[in-house]
Amino acid sequence: MAELLFLDIKDDKKCKKEVKKLYNVAFPRNEKFPFFALNFLSRNDKAKFYGIYDKDKFIGLLYSIYYKDIVYVFYFAISERLRGKGYGSKVLESIKEKYSKYRIILMIEEIDENSNNYNERVKRKKFYLNNGFKDLNYKVKEAGVIYEMLGYNNEVTHEEYRDLIKYYFGETLYNYVYKKISK
Repeated sequence: MAELLFLDIKDDKKCKKEVKKLYNVAFPRNEKFPFFALNFLSRNDKAKFYGIYDKDKFIGLLYSIYYKDIVYVFYFAISERLRGKGYGSKVLESIKEKYSKYRIILMIEEIDENSNNYNERVKRKKFYLNNGFKDLNYKVKEAGVIYEMLGYNNEVTHEEYRDLIKYYFGETLYNYVYKKISK
């Protein structure tokens, strides 16, 4: 596996098209923020939207939000045909190296034995734990979905997470949109 390339989607139309296609199939409908909004919100220093490549082969996407010394992996997916080939771990290693002085967080669907994708959830959590992430021991509810928070390189509190979201969305969007979906 060669060195991975993270290409900002605003710099390449082909990359943006590949990222959008993967984004649309990789995440459940109720867990997706509108693509155009993510694209718009990534045009400043608060967030970046990347297509991930191994040489010229598209392998996945990463959407990350930056706040103080925190990097929030908001969306991360590897192309379905390439899963299980070590790319996910390689991407996480790259993120941990690039942001070694930052605390890194992400969320996964709550491990719920009654969910229809229970085994997938358990496998996902195991993947992140095996890659050095730790359970932060708090949950967040967004758009009716309960998520567990995981972190790397020291804890990020629930309050810090809320501050990050408020910073990302801005006061108006946070108060009118985010607060409503997190009930």
